[in-house]
Amino acid sequence: MKQWLLCVLALTVVVSCSSQQQYVNRYDNFNADSIIQNERILLAYYKCVMEKGPCTKDGKNFKRVLPETISTACGRCSPKQKIVVRKLLLGIRAKSEPRFFELLDKYDPSRLNREALYTFLVTGN
Repeated sequence: MKQWLLCVLALTVVVSCSSQQQYVNRYDNFNADSIIQNERILLAYYKCVMEKGPCTKDGKNFKRVLPETISTACGRCSPKQKIVVRKLLLGIRAKSEPRFFELLDKYDPSRLNREALYTFLVTGN
């Protein structure tokens, strides 16, 4: 439960600090596994991005870029960021499918990009 929250937050951090073409490489080497494996941190990030709890600086960054990341299936992510984001989203889904879908419903309520996002999760592209 917490682990997938961390994944969401890590995902947001990965795509934070946007530029015109790709996001900055600040989070290219972000350790997604450590977040996925720490239930407490994952839940804290989840609560932050879902507006159910306080946010850290990284949590605020995640929350800021998460809508675009989900709506574009990580379209502006670098290849390294795509790996991290994909790992985090898949980790969140594995930890708690209901929270994963709650997250998607919040940031893609019209479900316009679900197919592209699912393709990204399966293929990494």
